[in-house]
Amino acid sequence: MNISDEQRDALILSWQKKARAAGKKKRPRNLYVITLDPEVLWRREFRHENPGYIEGMPCVYVGMTIHAPGDRFQQHKLGYRSSKYPRYYGIELALELMDGFDAGALPEEEREAALADWLRRQGVAVWQN
Repeated sequence: MNISDEQRDALILSWQKKARAAGKKKRPRNLYVITLDPEVLWRREFRHENPGYIEGMPCVYVGMTIHAPGDRFQQHKLGYRSSKYPRYYGIELALELMDGFDAGALPEEEREAALADWLRRQGVAVWQN
């Protein structure tokens, strides 16, 4: 993503304001999935976390945010509060990979890990913090 430092700083300020406002209103958090470049499989710690990976299945990053998923993807790519995997290997949002996942009965703090586990059971390689 090629933007100027001024544009990046303006985006960060806007995200910070949105996060403060959402936090005060106790808004629910959004789950999101980012497709990662398969090159991430060359990273030892990533492979180690995914022993059941089935070749040909996607590699993804799973997260939860107070922001809109598209904004959070952009934050990762710009390096703002980003995990290294979506920052360096992130390709696109893949919200369709959540189709069929039902977290309705789970407390909010357990949903991200439950989604990651659900995807791993299908053979997807997953990273989540």
